[in-house]
Amino acid sequence: MQTEKQKKAAVGAFLNRSALFLLMLPVACFFWALHAYPPHDAYWLGFAAVVYVWPIAGILFVIAAGFHVSRAQRRMEASSEHQLLRRIFHPSR
Repeated sequence: MQTEKQKKAAVGAFLNRSALFLLMLPVACFFWALHAYPPHDAYWLGFAAVVYVWPIAGILFVIAAGFHVSRAQRRMEASSEHQLLRRIFHPSR
C-alpha cells in the first residue's frame, strides 16, 4: 500500500513539474525571440506560444490532481498507527 502511494506521489510530482516547465516555456521563447527578432514579432511569438502551450499545462495540472496524495490521509494513517502503538504499550487505555 505504501509503495502505491509513493508511485502516485512520484507520478503527480512529475506531472506538476512538467506543467510548470510548460508554463515557463513561452517566457523563455519570448526572451530568445527578443534577441533574434524585432520586439513586435517577439511579442507575437511569445503570445502564440502562450496560446498553444498553457492549455496543455492546464491539462497536465488536472491530471496531476488525480494522482494527489493528501496530507490528511497521511495524518489519519499516522494517528491510527499511533493509537495502535498506544494500545500495545498501554493496554489499560
